[in-house]
Amino acid sequence: MMRKLVVVAAVVHAAAFICGCARTAPPPFPPATPQAVVAVTEAIFPAVVRIDVKQEIYSEGKRKLVSGIGSGVIIDADGHILTNYHVAGRAAELQVTLFNRERVPARLVGDDHWTDLAVIQMDMEVVRKKGITFRHARLGTSSTLVPGQNVMAVGTPFGFARTCTLGIVSNTDRTFYPERMRIDGYETGLFSNWIQMDTPINPGNSGGPLVDMTGQVVGINTRGGGQNLNFAIPIDTAREVVEKILASATPQRKGRVRRSDLGLHLKPLQGFEEFYNIDVNRGVLIDSVERNSPAALAGVGPQDILLEINGQPTNARFPEEIAPLRKRIADLPIGAEVRLLIRRNDRTLTVACRTVELESAVGEERELKEWGMSVRDVTRAYANEKLLEDDTGVVITSISTGYPAARAELADGDVIVRVNGKPATDLAAFMQLYEETLKRRDAAVLLDIRRRRSAQQAVLKLNP
Repeated sequence: MMRKLVVVAAVVHAAAFICGCARTAPPPFPPATPQAVVAVTEAIFPAVVRIDVKQEIYSEGKRKLVSGIGSGVIIDADGHILTNYHVAGRAAELQVTLFNRERVPARLVGDDHWTDLAVIQMDMEVVRKKGITFRHARLGTSSTLVPGQNVMAVGTPFGFARTCTLGIVSNTDRTFYPERMRIDGYETGLFSNWIQMDTPINPGNSGGPLVDMTGQVVGINTRGGGQNLNFAIPIDTAREVVEKILASATPQRKGRVRRSDLGLHLKPLQGFEEFYNIDVNRGVLIDSVERNSPAALAGVGPQDILLEINGQPTNARFPEEIAPLRKRIADLPIGAEVRLLIRRNDRTLTVACRTVELESAVGEERELKEWGMSVRDVTRAYANEKLLEDDTGVVITSISTGYPAARAELADGDVIVRVNGKPATDLAAFMQLYEETLKRRDAAVLLDIRRRRSAQQAVLKLNP
């Protein structure tokens, strides 16, 4: 009997030892203890900056500069700062306030509205001349984040620099529908899902870092939805964008991310499987196809089921699976031939098409001072969105009262296709024709325009 008691006691002791070890084993991520919060704050604050920006906008026929405030995080020893596109994209003037309250001018290195990200750089000559020191943040990974994990947001809400808030990750795979994927008119968020957190952020927090409890940046704060619904761009997405911007930037040209396009608008198959007689979790629904796009020219149509791209399955039953699929298409080489496996009714078809470069519906914009208006390049995406015949010409975006354009009764949305009978095929061609009229000091200019479905002409009288 005594021997049995000894054995049982030994087993209980061993079990208690094992359980104790499990309880004392380090967690997969550090908890937000007061000590940890203070340590993270001390580590990340010196790398977070306030950004004062003057951005270009076009209104009432004029180019204007609008002031704004946002946040950013220094990411390397060269003074590069990661922030949002809607903070620093289209910036004409930038000033950065560092942790030590020193102000340094900065320049826009490159931007990418598709992910709402931008890279700016401090004027390093000023930094060296003033003997300013700074620290840069450590970039972590967003792929290992889990709901419930503690995170901190740092930035400049309402202009209050060096502000931190604490919360948790609410969801790591949040998606938005296309109608909500616009910021200041620009498409965004199509190629990655978002980190959702209850960490409070407010206007001015945009562009600041979301950090885990090791002090590493795991996201870039972007949207505050209220009711503890806030969103950040995953740092894994940002890291790739930064690399491409820096690799393509030159002193004369902004860096950017080039992507491929087939002209397909995709929709998850959830709820449609029975109507299309297809296996669950196989393929993705083609909701619409852009006119004159590679897919349309190859004969792909709406309500086709896309099964494969270059032999790789394209299974997207749920909304969260659409963004990664869009990114697969965007990451294809521009101009490359692509083979699509399509299910149409009861037939399976293979079609070939060639990718083109992805274009925004928002083209490059210019001010025409003498005519009193601003115009924007007509892109293929814009032409499809507005149901135009093609993507030639420039579209009028705003008009100044009392100037020649207003007196000629031109209107926002009119598309100029010819100037004095010469084709204005795109913005570059139009600007050349515009400059020629100024050099000749033309008293009147004849414009061929498209207004809605009609073709019209207008005469600009420049010397009334």
